[in-house]
Amino acid sequence: MSNDFDLARIRVGTPQDLSDAQDLVKQLLAKASGGLDRVSKQFCQDFLTALALKLVYENKAGNLIDVLEYFDDPRWDFDVQKLTGVGHGLGAYPPSTARWVERFLASKSTLSIDEREILLKRCRLHLDTVGKTPLKRPAKSVKTRGSIPVFNQDALAKAIVKVSELKEGVRATGERLLQAAHANEGHRTLPDAKRAMLKLEAAKAQFENLVEPLGRLQLDLVLAAAMKPQAFRISPILLLGEPGIGKTYLATQLAEALGVATDKISAGGAQGGFQFTGSHRSWNNAAPGALFTLLAEGGSASPVVVIDEVDKIRDAQYPVLPVLLDVLDAETAQHFKDEFFEMDFDASRIIFVMTANSLDGIPSPLLSRVEVFDVPSPAPAQRLRIIQATSETLRVKTKRRITLDVTGSEALAARVDIDLRRVTRLVREAFARAMQAGDAVAHLVIPNDAGRRGIGFHAGYPGKTCH
Repeated sequence: MSNDFDLARIRVGTPQDLSDAQDLVKQLLAKASGGLDRVSKQFCQDFLTALALKLVYENKAGNLIDVLEYFDDPRWDFDVQKLTGVGHGLGAYPPSTARWVERFLASKSTLSIDEREILLKRCRLHLDTVGKTPLKRPAKSVKTRGSIPVFNQDALAKAIVKVSELKEGVRATGERLLQAAHANEGHRTLPDAKRAMLKLEAAKAQFENLVEPLGRLQLDLVLAAAMKPQAFRISPILLLGEPGIGKTYLATQLAEALGVATDKISAGGAQGGFQFTGSHRSWNNAAPGALFTLLAEGGSASPVVVIDEVDKIRDAQYPVLPVLLDVLDAETAQHFKDEFFEMDFDASRIIFVMTANSLDGIPSPLLSRVEVFDVPSPAPAQRLRIIQATSETLRVKTKRRITLDVTGSEALAARVDIDLRRVTRLVREAFARAMQAGDAVAHLVIPNDAGRRGIGFHAGYPGKTCH
């Protein structure tokens, strides 16, 4: 049936687009066996013409199945919304076509809601008789085993209506996210706890300074594996330590072990709580919140969110602390509200990893909701593995057979005064110089003193200054 109504035949952007759509609809309805009175038949012809134009201008393609999906989309609260929906995006049409759609909608605005709903239902039933047999409905989304509801379908439908009234640019962003949230009927999957435990065990062997928090996460996963999916929770943790010792890296390792997405939010950011909750549509530069976006675009109910520098939380105009306290409490997080969409969703299974340089400045209510771990600086053996892994990643991504100088690698690993961020940067710089010079070996340039840049030596060539 999908080839019986090929929207590619409509000459988009030309004066012929309307007549092409009308001819296509006439051919489609000629195959329908159901009888319609004159008014219903004309409505069906005009509505499907407007719908065909909407689909082809939005998607550049489409077919009969797309028409059925529009009719049957569960996000509609009422049938009459389907009628007004065909009027969106008229700015992309040629003027004469846009005027035709506007006149069609205006002519139906005088009818009562009941009359409009009856006409829409008759049109939908008439489509079922195309080819004299009921059309095959699009396959429903499959909720996988262990999935849980995150987005309520009724709430999504109401949000669709509210977003449809916004300006085009903001509306497009909102509609895209709502469509993503609607996937799998608003359900999201939970991680495989047993598989994640094994991966975290392997990570403990590689990252000795993260053994404690990794072990704590494993205990939570042991409990999660023994419980029903609805009870899945991972306790929020706070990692303390100097910058560049691998605190954020733990979060990426956790996300990789769980097979989920990750995002990073600065607790001291100027936008404060809006980063989490989104901002109301009436504001300039309004946008959805990071938590709604992460859950909508991903397939998991338990993505990993890194909240950086919680010791720099400030008492700003739009404070972040009240929002953090809500989202870290499992009960209130079940009904976390996104201000942009004005709808609640379940954020209670998001995994939060917070970082700070010290406990100074961290509010006591926040400390009461997290488990705190001191993360020591990695030892030379661990640092060497990180250096080697960075070099291997660069080899794979650039497809260059460049090796890192062994002596230089060991010398850099021994410099525990250089933080991991800078270590990684030095490896990348060495690799780039080798590519530029066409060398097969990348020589590291290590600063003479921690914190001083620009003066160094080629490890492996002690005393040779870098000019």
